[in-house]
Amino acid sequence: FVTMKKFTLAVFVLLVIALAVVIYYVFYNLDAIVKAAIEKYGSEAVHTRVNVDKVKIELTKGKGTIQGLTIANPGGFSLPFVFSLGEITTKINIDKTSQDLIVIDLISIGAPEIFYEINAERLGNLNVINKNLSQGATGTSSAPAAKDESASSIQLAVARFELNDTVLEAKIVPLKNKTYSLKLPPLTLSNLRGTPQQISNQALKQIIKHAETTIRKQGLDQELAKLKTKAK
Repeated sequence: FVTMKKFTLAVFVLLVIALAVVIYYVFYNLDAIVKAAIEKYGSEAVHTRVNVDKVKIELTKGKGTIQGLTIANPGGFSLPFVFSLGEITTKINIDKTSQDLIVIDLISIGAPEIFYEINAERLGNLNVINKNLSQGATGTSSAPAAKDESASSIQLAVARFELNDTVLEAKIVPLKNKTYSLKLPPLTLSNLRGTPQQISNQALKQIIKHAETTIRKQGLDQELAKLKTKAK
């Protein structure tokens, strides 16, 4: 009996040590873990490469900063990126966050750039990204992405999403590589909820819609229509 008791105590001590090591690893590597998650699931969502320069998470303050997030242009386009989101700041509601739900009061993107390109085949990169989002995440290759239960079970509730001081750079290849630089009005979204992937889809689709509305107001689509008519 005494031997069994000692054995049980030893196992308990080992479990506590193992748990402490895991907590230490996660706490001191949280920035790298979040960075890797954004790149992995972001790339799967848009079917092109997502990169992040730096992530800084301050758990005790409920703050997070993501710097240098870029989304590569799909194949068939000359510009390197379709989005460059600069600095993203988040405010996490620690009091309302639980194991099952992460509550975020604010996600704010400051001075992002959107690179809109229409190639020689008159295909727009924003349209391609939007189509990829609608198809769902199947990874960057033709093979289906492996199902990740831990990622799909995480739920986010985002109270407010802001996009401010956005610059849209447009390149229209059929119009002799004509370029435009446009300033987009602020965009605000409220009460987004779902998995990280679903939140990304919702936000990106609204950003694309916002950009396309500005493009139409500038008459770029009308110029292309005239060019197409003239070609016929």
